[in-house]
Amino acid sequence: MSRLFQTTSYPDNDELSPERRDELIAKIARAIVERNLTAPAIFFLESSKPLSFVGSQVMVFLDPLVRSIFNVRGYNDVRLALEERENVDRLLRTIEQYDADFRAKRKQAKRRKRRASSEQPEPQS
Repeated sequence: MSRLFQTTSYPDNDELSPERRDELIAKIARAIVERNLTAPAIFFLESSKPLSFVGSQVMVFLDPLVRSIFNVRGYNDVRLALEERENVDRLLRTIEQYDADFRAKRKQAKRRKRRASSEQPEPQS
């Protein structure tokens, strides 16, 4: 209950390092692709791109509520990343790249499976 009334301060010079930004974008993109949510995520991000700054400010507004209910680490980093439209574009490109890699690996695994099953001799009765 003590966390409910705890305040979070956001300093004026609050910035996200490029390394942390790239790590966060990769983590989000990987989670989206692994859950097979590429198309809905791209649709949502493309349609809400003009509102990315407003969305990050909504996150600031909801911060006390989210932190009181959930144990969320990195919430402020996500907020900082979503403030800039360039980061949303980076996220979109990363999702598309991870999805292409994921599909290529899946297609290659299917080919290997087909080859393995076609090379095995059929049992004679």
